[in-house]
Amino acid sequence: MKNLLLIAALAMTFMAHAQTITIGEGSEMTTQTPFNTFYNYSFTEQIYHANEIEYAGNIKAIRFRIAYSYNSEHTSDILVYLKNVSKGSFTDGSDYEAVTAEDLVFSGPWTIPANTDDWITIDFDTPFAYNGTDNLLIAIDENSPDYAMRYFRYTDATNTVLSYASDTQNPDPYDLSSFSGIKEVSSQRANIKLVFDPNVGVVENNENAVLAYPNPAKDLLYIEGADHEIVNVYDATGRLVMQEIYNGPLHIEGLGRGLYTVITANGAIKFMK
Repeated sequence: MKNLLLIAALAMTFMAHAQTITIGEGSEMTTQTPFNTFYNYSFTEQIYHANEIEYAGNIKAIRFRIAYSYNSEHTSDILVYLKNVSKGSFTDGSDYEAVTAEDLVFSGPWTIPANTDDWITIDFDTPFAYNGTDNLLIAIDENSPDYAMRYFRYTDATNTVLSYASDTQNPDPYDLSSFSGIKEVSSQRANIKLVFDPNVGVVENNENAVLAYPNPAKDLLYIEGADHEIVNVYDATGRLVMQEIYNGPLHIEGLGRGLYTVITANGAIKFMK
């Protein structure tokens, strides 16, 4: 009974724990990120490292810090892609990370309002399951055939930005090798806020207390230190999908692909299936 109560308390705590992560507090200004506002068309990739984020969960929005209050608004047609990646930096203009339609989290107009000197939000159409162990790639494809120079705040992060830009050629995010415009690597990574969904359990990584492996897992999941303890497994929506007393590996063949949370009497950890 004691273990059941502790597990329930842990679940309630994690499910209620909303979190917004801010990365970058620099005051320098750039037109290159979050996308290049100096050109008609651009495609930009930025990498934020796992040790900067320190959380796993569903990201439902991102925010970028505008540098000035402008007299007029400007709307851009953008596509936003998020991806868990091992890549930590870019080596040259051809060292892009490929994205697919499955990585798309937002498609549509994004308005930078007039008379605003604040963080500006992009609310996702589809929340993104960040696994907390890989680095996070954020790619933005800007498709409006015009430009209005807008400055954003950034913090220097060595070679974490890849920028493609042109006034005549619109980069194809699914065929970046065909792009022949400006390609450059920079360190002008935009200050960002990652907004995690409070309804699906943001969990602080606690790998010293709970160890689950392999991660990602396919059919079997091993949990150290959980012998004869009750183990709960929640999916990315917070739904309990498995509960059993741990006596060896969990058989997870029946779970679909996605991000899951394992909660034991010792803590919690995320894993990918």
